[in-house]
Amino acid sequence: MAPAVVAGPCGPVRATVDLPTSKSLTNRALVAAAVAGGGSIASPLDCDDTRVLAAALETAGWPVSWDREIEVGTRAVPSSSVKLDLKDSGTGSRLMLALLAAVSGRFVVDGSPRLRERPMAPLLEALETLGAQVRSSDGYLPVEINGTTLEGGAAEVRPEVSSQFVSALVMAAPLMTRGLVLAVHGVLPSAPYLDLTVDVLRAFGCTIEVSADRRHWSVSPGPLMPTHYSVEGDWSAAAFVLAAVGVAGGEIDVGPLDPASRQGDRAVVRILADAGLDLEWTDDRVTVRGPVTAPLRADLRHTPDLFPALAAVAACAPPGSRFEGLEHLKHKESDRLTVMVTNLERLGTRMEFDGNELVVSGTVDSVSGTTRRVTSAGDHRIAMAMAVVALGAGQLEIDDPDCVTKSFPRFWQVWDRVAGVEEGEGSVP
Repeated sequence: MAPAVVAGPCGPVRATVDLPTSKSLTNRALVAAAVAGGGSIASPLDCDDTRVLAAALETAGWPVSWDREIEVGTRAVPSSSVKLDLKDSGTGSRLMLALLAAVSGRFVVDGSPRLRERPMAPLLEALETLGAQVRSSDGYLPVEINGTTLEGGAAEVRPEVSSQFVSALVMAAPLMTRGLVLAVHGVLPSAPYLDLTVDVLRAFGCTIEVSADRRHWSVSPGPLMPTHYSVEGDWSAAAFVLAAVGVAGGEIDVGPLDPASRQGDRAVVRILADAGLDLEWTDDRVTVRGPVTAPLRADLRHTPDLFPALAAVAACAPPGSRFEGLEHLKHKESDRLTVMVTNLERLGTRMEFDGNELVVSGTVDSVSGTTRRVTSAGDHRIAMAMAVVALGAGQLEIDDPDCVTKSFPRFWQVWDRVAGVEEGEGSVP
């Protein structure tokens, strides 16, 4: 898509925003329904990533019907080898690798150039210990799979860069003859996402036990139950709308959201409240008043998807914000730490970072009457974060605004309402 200009400072914001549902839960429900041999998903998130995973399931033999709800049917084994293109979907590719290793068929799993750079080795090594027949390019895509029923039993994994490796193994485990007893060693980033995996599997009838530290797993064998699963609102998407109030001030009503959700990104409300935002809950909606009045402090080891939105606020907040636990950001859709730092420094922000920790010592230069250029690096969360930054820095040109369709297809329409852009005058289609 062609570059587009994003509106600059708009004064205090006033808006009511209805959020999309969770991409993470939609993806997990799709795979759980496939393992169950059927199921339906209410209120799924319709975005690039979930459509890519649904198409991959269809290619691998599961009938998928997508209208207002998703219906997944009983699988028919393809008569020949099939190639699955997961495009930019890290979650989808990892979930599919484990699923396909545990069912009959011959497959090649591949994706975009960026997805080919994202590690798969810890998952593939664990699958091989369980008897899977996989062949990869040094632990990266493309991966050839000769799928078969796996015996299962005991296995170990060192996730290192992503908890998705653990999710992939336990979601495929009900298909294994003996189920799975899994030990997790080493670094375990983004651990709260594993709670979502557990919740979805239990909703489909899985017997699964996990220790409090998420290091020891036991998944019983046997079929899951076709289930009608309803997806809740997305805290990851909410972060960018809440960030707008953090920068511009004003008041926004946001929902539907579960205040007790197990989504790790729910931490955004605590982090912003600690920096001065006022929050008021009414049922499944939260009213937020800002702006922030103090530096932000957060350890994002388990919630790395919050970094772009929070960094955008920190660049416009009182100096002194500090973020820790950033070492895994380079393995996302882009090298998020490097891209955000480059963009923000281009806009005048002063920062110090060492790959794991970032301190903001000086805020963005607010400029009017000119348009400065920033890059999204093809990363949906970077593009949305730079829209937040524009509220403090001034009008910005973003090179690939359309990449938001990966997780928040209507983001720019929502953003026009947040920024007070009149209908028909929005700069981003």
